[in-house]
Amino acid sequence: MPICLRATGRPSEAERPITSLLFVMPARNIACGMKKAKPSAGTRNNEEKRAPKSAVPDQTAKKAAGKPATAAAAPSLRERIAEAKKLEALDRAKAPASRSKTTKPGVAKPQAAVESAAPPLRNSDFPNTYIKQISVQLDDPDHTVTLTWTGPQGAAQETGPFRSSPGAGLKGLNCDDAATSVRSGSKCTPKGTFVVSGFQDHLNSDSRATDVTWFVRARGIALHYFPSVPKYPGSHGCVRLEEKRVAQLIQSNSRIDLTNVVVDGVWTKPRKQW
Repeated sequence: MPICLRATGRPSEAERPITSLLFVMPARNIACGMKKAKPSAGTRNNEEKRAPKSAVPDQTAKKAAGKPATAAAAPSLRERIAEAKKLEALDRAKAPASRSKTTKPGVAKPQAAVESAAPPLRNSDFPNTYIKQISVQLDDPDHTVTLTWTGPQGAAQETGPFRSSPGAGLKGLNCDDAATSVRSGSKCTPKGTFVVSGFQDHLNSDSRATDVTWFVRARGIALHYFPSVPKYPGSHGCVRLEEKRVAQLIQSNSRIDLTNVVVDGVWTKPRKQW
């Protein structure tokens, strides 16, 4: 153990007792201006091993952060058709049960209630006078819908033309091809001749689509009112009608299994498909 020495080298007689005391004092009391010893390399390594992993920079995380995020792979046509079929199944399902209270047996409904239940815009001679055919032309930009009536008062009824928007189709499909247009999951408006098969207040998939007249119920395809009717094919396959009044006119005066729906014309691919 080193001791503190004077500059002369040898301790004086007066300092010797003190020096002797230094030899018996504990080592921790010997300061002598020495700095605190640094831990050895081995000690540092042991401390690093005991340190929590969170204190050590995660090199893998740094590399991951430096790389740009890879965009998710776009769904294939088969996957998009499968999703479209789910939408079709939702729309062709039966409408929710009415919340209106049922009348007790034997109790007649008031005459005012019976009259209010009549569909809006129904002609006074229905069912003798009704819409015999609904013609949908797929030509841009108006995709016109015209009505053909039959019956004693048919000549006095409104025929159109009215503006609409048909199905945009799935990306990569040509809805102008008749075989493709009738394909389930295509999101094309089917080309051909069909019959009215039922009515509904609104689509199950979108409550904004109201006054629904079905003509390919198995695919959830109908004529209906919708707030957005662009001058290009924009729907999921249905025929969107620009005016709510027209949708009500068609629904109120068409007859199941008697009113035909004819879809024809040249479909033009829009800039955006589904």
